[in-house]
Amino acid sequence: MGTNLPVGYSLIPLNYLLTYLDLDSICSTVFLAYLRTYSPFSRNDTFYIPLSNLPRRDLALRPELTPVLSHANLKPSDLITLSDLTNYPKPISPPLTRWLLVDHNSLQAELGSIYGERVVGCIDHHEEEYKIPWDCGSEPRIVEEAGSCSSLVLEYCKPTWTELGKIRTEEVRQWNAELARLAIAPVLADTANLMYDSKTTNWDRKAVRYLEGWIMAAEGGEKYSNNAYFKEIADAKEDIGGLSLRDIWRKDYKQWEERIGNLGVSAVVKDMAFLIEKAGSKEKMLETVKKWGYERGLSLVAIMTTSHPGGDFKRELLLWGLDSKGVEAAQKFADEGENELRLEKWGDGELDMEVKNEWRRCWWQNKVESSRKQVAPLLRTSLTSS
Repeated sequence: MGTNLPVGYSLIPLNYLLTYLDLDSICSTVFLAYLRTYSPFSRNDTFYIPLSNLPRRDLALRPELTPVLSHANLKPSDLITLSDLTNYPKPISPPLTRWLLVDHNSLQAELGSIYGERVVGCIDHHEEEYKIPWDCGSEPRIVEEAGSCSSLVLEYCKPTWTELGKIRTEEVRQWNAELARLAIAPVLADTANLMYDSKTTNWDRKAVRYLEGWIMAAEGGEKYSNNAYFKEIADAKEDIGGLSLRDIWRKDYKQWEERIGNLGVSAVVKDMAFLIEKAGSKEKMLETVKKWGYERGLSLVAIMTTSHPGGDFKRELLLWGLDSKGVEAAQKFADEGENELRLEKWGDGELDMEVKNEWRRCWWQNKVESSRKQVAPLLRTSLTSS
């Protein structure tokens, strides 16, 4: 299915499918664009352009993209990014565009200020932001709970894909298998191969069964297993030793701009001990966090880690209020989140700090089933209500 989807002006309607940096976002967007644009059964005359909301250089922060894309005959360089959007001879006039959001349901920051009125739909599995029009006409407006956004995109596209599968040629079987590899990767990654019970939904289980069918039809059962594919993705995802700490903070980062201050949350696939060792000391590690928060203009910065010591899944949470509003929000979160997330002081409290207009805590998060998807709304509520 490898192809360079062009970005540019066209005589046919353009829909920009806007996504973010993570594997789920990118894979979901590419296969949605492929089925909506190129399938002979898509029944629409719109050209869907998958656009990742990041500069091209930041693709290097996602080492797991390379093996996943390779199974679909794609490379990271085939993806369309903000670098392509801004390289136009002139800015794209908003009336010439329509935006369909994938893996989020609120267009924020600079793109939001320019193109916010041109959003025509979304497919997302995060908390409802109530920013997308309820009547999206021919475009989807889907905000549902699921382990992976890819599962929801698949459910939406399944009728088209099933029709496409009726063309029984070797070439089409191979295309279906490549597309299925792309679509199943984030479902396996985000649900720990369907073993993460609190995060896995029936959408995810149905998606894996459906996608396995396409892969097996082309590759054969002896050549493919979900276990092996999940391990390939997980090994690549956790290979962050070559990244700087700043790049680790940027790698899986989401930011929310609230009226009284900004929140940024970085998800990291290594633990605090790894980060401290990489920095050379606790003080140096904390210094990079503070610099990152200032660089992003944050009132509240959080680092969420995951690790698997001895085979047990662990989470840690470092939270830092960087101004008076951030301090108030962090303290409010600590008071209200301690029981909900079963927070426990990290170490002897050596990463904690309290000075004027700054407040920092680090915890073990014993409610390990709560990922950023659940923790970020709690942090946002603390910030907006402080």
